[in-house]
Amino acid sequence: RSNLPILIAEDSPLLSHLIQDCLKRAGYSNLIVNMDGQEAWDKLEAFAKEGTLADKVKLVITDIEMPQMDGHRLTSLLKNDDRTKDIPVIIFSSLVNEEMMRKGEALGADAQISKPEIGKLVRIMDGLLLK
Repeated sequence: RSNLPILIAEDSPLLSHLIQDCLKRAGYSNLIVNMDGQEAWDKLEAFAKEGTLADKVKLVITDIEMPQMDGHRLTSLLKNDDRTKDIPVIIFSSLVNEEMMRKGEALGADAQISKPEIGKLVRIMDGLLLK
């Protein structure tokens, strides 16, 4: 797990630290933390331009509601770009309800988890990354 780079887009400092602590305890220590979707997308674009994207990001975890670019837009950009479409995306948000689940699925999210269920996050990540 420690050599798998995970990109996180989460605007809440408290929740960002909670996610990071949970992942680090599980052995996911290579974390690229971003404050919103735009910052995350800019980083992905930079890695793609360097030609290092495949090595630098193995999975994206995104919140839905963030400034500049929300998680649904980030998911859409990722899944509609040939360079990034195969990177698994997990939407991790307090806004995950039936309607949001349908929207996330339509955009191509690989998994969606409601924020209180942080325990599920590592299991789902393992399922997507350690196949």
